[in-house]
Amino acid sequence: MRRLTNIFFSMILVLVMISCTGMNQQPLQFAFVADTHIGTAVGADDLRNTVNDINNIDNIDFVILAGDATEYDFTGELDTVKAIMDKLNIPYHIIPGNHELKWSASGGEKFRKLFGDDKFNVSYKGYRFIGVTQGPLLRMGEGFIAREDINWVHKQLKKIWPKRQPVFIITHYPIDHTVTNSCDFLEIIKHYNIQAIMHGHGHRNRHNNYSDITGIMGRSNLSRGGPGGYNIVTIENDTMTWVERRPVEKESLEPWLQIPLKKYIYTDSHFSLKPDMTVNEEYPQVKEAWSYDSEYSITAAAAVVDNQVIFGNRSGLIQALSLDNGSLLWTYETGGPIFTEPAIDSTLLYVTSTDSTLYCIDYQTGEMVWTYKTQAPIVAHPTVHDKKVYFGGSDGKFRCVDARTGKLVWDFMTIETYVETKPLIADGKVIFGAWNTYLYALDVKYGRLIWLWKGEKAGRLYSPAVVHPVYANGKVFIVAPDRVMTAIDISNGKTVWNSDTFKVRENIALSQDASTVYAKTMWDIVCAISTEGDSPKTIWSSEANYGFEIDPSCPVEYNGHVYFTTQFGYVFSLAAEDGDIVWKHRIGSNLLNTPVLHENMMIVTGMDGRVIKLTF
Repeated sequence: MRRLTNIFFSMILVLVMISCTGMNQQPLQFAFVADTHIGTAVGADDLRNTVNDINNIDNIDFVILAGDATEYDFTGELDTVKAIMDKLNIPYHIIPGNHELKWSASGGEKFRKLFGDDKFNVSYKGYRFIGVTQGPLLRMGEGFIAREDINWVHKQLKKIWPKRQPVFIITHYPIDHTVTNSCDFLEIIKHYNIQAIMHGHGHRNRHNNYSDITGIMGRSNLSRGGPGGYNIVTIENDTMTWVERRPVEKESLEPWLQIPLKKYIYTDSHFSLKPDMTVNEEYPQVKEAWSYDSEYSITAAAAVVDNQVIFGNRSGLIQALSLDNGSLLWTYETGGPIFTEPAIDSTLLYVTSTDSTLYCIDYQTGEMVWTYKTQAPIVAHPTVHDKKVYFGGSDGKFRCVDARTGKLVWDFMTIETYVETKPLIADGKVIFGAWNTYLYALDVKYGRLIWLWKGEKAGRLYSPAVVHPVYANGKVFIVAPDRVMTAIDISNGKTVWNSDTFKVRENIALSQDASTVYAKTMWDIVCAISTEGDSPKTIWSSEANYGFEIDPSCPVEYNGHVYFTTQFGYVFSLAAEDGDIVWKHRIGSNLLNTPVLHENMMIVTGMDGRVIKLTF
């Protein structure tokens, strides 16, 4: 008996050693597909060709689709992806890319519902595959892995047994400087036996190195400019081999990559990706009075009222903090992630959620007063004006409801896609953009269409759908993705002037005296433009040297200063008179939302889930 027991434990030890070193007697083969972009002219046909081809190849164990399955999360594109992928005869695992998360009528919730989740953790023949999404959730910005998703990956890795099981990480972006918090992610995964990070996004086959972890980029499935294709990946005899497959030609090319599997040894090379915080030493007057960690992505500004800081996050919670010390005062749980900023009127707070509901909360008690249910997720910010709440939806409607009762006053029902922006109320009109290229002006009392405006560049991606319009001197001012500032006559919707002098994008703010609009450009410069006259007049432009910037957070003028944040975690203060830099401070590496000013302090929320009070 003792001898049999010893033999048994010896066999177990051998199996563990084999698993720990990555050696496996069973060959593994899978298909790696990326960037199918359903919604483009050839996307659906190319994916059908790939699925049919995979179904006719023996010995493929499963399929991975590594993001950007669609152009947008609307107009049924995700449904098309699922219908095609469900025709596979073998399992498949899928994550979204930046296209599904940035242009999303559901805040990414439709993807999760259709495919069961937006990440995966599976094991095949002794190898672990962990897929996690990353992207600027409903915001234009560099790649970013949501705080809640980093926590999820860490939890999955800690559950692995044996700990040295070979692990492959699947992402959409490369895990390098193009993902602003890549250092945080690498610090977690590097403690495990990571064999490679496999991803798409770059649309071509490429072997990379991500801080001493093998990086592998797979080609786009699209046939634009050449044959469509994907990769067949084989793991055998401790070697991973990548072969490009052309489904229409039924042709496999020669292997373009062969790499040995090996026991991964931790290095600290990723520390070079840490944010440089030395700028804070130059301006010691700026202090972080407190920081609250909500542990879920925050994608919009907070509201500050009656010594409370109130915000929503991707967990679906509305939370109220003490302005004095950041302690939690109350929470209210909605049924879906929140991507919008609250609106406040009297003692009532209004918040939209992707559970399709507008919530009215008594912010003094944190208790619900009423709710208004729509037919689709809401990712649009509400505006309160004259005891009415105005907000767009993802069901093709824009609504006005009574702020005290939640009863519908009117709805405008002819928007063919979703609304994301915060509406402007001015001159008896409610003005907002949508992802159908149009800016709308409705009668504020009855919801009747007064005018439509459309920019000169064609295409959905140029829609004025994110910018929060501002109004002064008879004109509505916007900056759309066309990188042009435009002034529109509020009475008739005609363009008064437009200017591409400064490459502005989706952020604009009005001065306190309404004489000036401010905007960040995409490269280093903040501009101040007069709101008067029938032609653009530059008051000043300031070279703030913040680098590349596509964060749609808006500047704010307050007590003679212009404050703004960036996608790389910086906060700036400029003199409103001439644009000179007063101070700058870095909070971290992640995208920050529009700051909220209150006396000599500022509240900043960020994609990393933190709320921070700055004093200066």
